[in-house]
This record gives sequence, C-alpha cells and structure tokens, in this order.
Amino acid sequence: MNQIKQMFELQQQLNDATNGEIWTEGATKEGRQISWLRCIYMEAAEAIDSFNWKHWKNLDAEHDLDNARVELVDIWHFLMSEAIHYGDAGFAEIYNDMQPERDTDPEKLIEILEKIVAVSASANVDKSQNSLYQLFALFFQAIAHMEMDVPELYKRYLVKNQLNTFRQDHGYKDGSYIKIWGEVEDNVVAFNIMDENPELTPEQLYEKLEAVYPA
Repeated sequence: MNQIKQMFELQQQLNDATNGEIWTEGATKEGRQISWLRCIYMEAAEAIDSFNWKHWKNLDAEHDLDNARVELVDIWHFLMSEAIHYGDAGFAEIYNDMQPERDTDPEKLIEILEKIVAVSASANVDKSQNSLYQLFALFFQAIAHMEMDVPELYKRYLVKNQLNTFRQDHGYKDGSYIKIWGEVEDNVVAFNIMDENPELTPEQLYEKLEAVYPA
C-alpha cells in the first residue's frame, strides 16, 4: 500500500478511537472543540525551539535535530487530521509533484517552520482560508531540509501512531498510564523496537509494545 495513504488511514483510525467518529465535524465525543491548525502552529513553534537560535543564551549549544524531527512527525499527525477534517485526504499527493531541496541549513529550516506557524495561525483565525496545499508544500520542504524522505517519515510516524494508540488503550486520558518504562520514556523503547525490527507492521509493533509494557 502507498505509505502516505496508509498513514492517512492510521490517523483516521487513531482519531476515531480517541475522539469518536464525530471528530471530523470539529469536536470530540465529549463535545470539546478541536483546532488542528492551532496544534500545527504550536508544534512548529516547539520545533523552532529545538534550534539554538536565542542570541542571549547557550551560545555554543548544539541544535537538537532529533527533537526537531520528532516535532515534524507531530505536525504531520495534525496536518493529516486537518486534511481529513476538511474532507480531502488527497492533499498529500502534492508530494508527487515536488522535488524539494535537501539542505540541512538550520536557518532555512527555521524559516520554513516560521512560515508554517504564520500560515496555520492565519488560517485558524480566518476560517475562510484554505491553507492546506501551502501547508503540505511547506511540510515536505521541511522534512527534506532534515534529510527525511517519505519512507523515513513513515517509519517515524508508525512508531508514534502505534505508541499513541497504545497510550490511549492503557489509561493515558485518566492518568493511569506509565510513561517511563524502566529508566527511559516509552517513545525511546518504541523507536528501539522499530530500529531492531524495521519491517514490522503496525499490528506487530503494537504487539511488541504490549509484551514489553507489563515489565
């Protein structure tokens, strides 16, 4: 199956399970309003903060590129959700028409992320705007600047998607879920499992999480 298509299907399943099928109408099953665009610009801001951009502190600190990649995957969750909510999961096919430049210059990536913040925030304020094509184009530019391609995005998304599903199934909302497994966070465990077994299906990854968690 096309990896982008599968990611959309997995995101639909996760949102259905977490928020109820009514989420596509803009609210959770509890009646709480959903703003995917706000989620996008908040995650983009967090991605920017992964870089050592502050002129007044940590002058010699390294950029946290791995965390920036984590934030990009979170943006991808919310971008797909907004597209499904909007009623067209085909926006991501814009990738087929793109040959984004690959360049790990942090300043260029920060500029792209700032554009994502600006576009998504503006569209969130003015609901008449359709910003999705622009946001998808910016997103694929961003992952290219982090030297990520669709297979790498798929791998990282698959881990986070199944971990989010696992969290919801094991008491994340009521606070009973244990996030630290041994001495590390659950996402580290999940990524290690996928690194050791790169051909795992979503179902197989979930089963391995299920096997490890009780310990």
